[in-house]
Amino acid sequence: MASKAYQPHERPKKGSRVNEELLTIIENLRYELAALAGERDFTNPHVLELSQRLDKYIVMAQHQMVSGYAVE
Repeated sequence: MASKAYQPHERPKKGSRVNEELLTIIENLRYELAALAGERDFTNPHVLELSQRLDKYIVMAQHQMVSGYAVE
């Protein structure tokens, strides 16, 4: 199976009520993580720390989507 080139994730549709600043942070961290993981092993402490930080922001966005409330 051929691998696909990195594509930024689509932003949630309008009305999903996720804070725009939070979405920007997530996209920036995704980009950083992809670049860092391309240079280093996935078990590298810096890669793991960045991945865990990204996970926290993703969970925050999911909570906003479920509750329908964006923290401004």
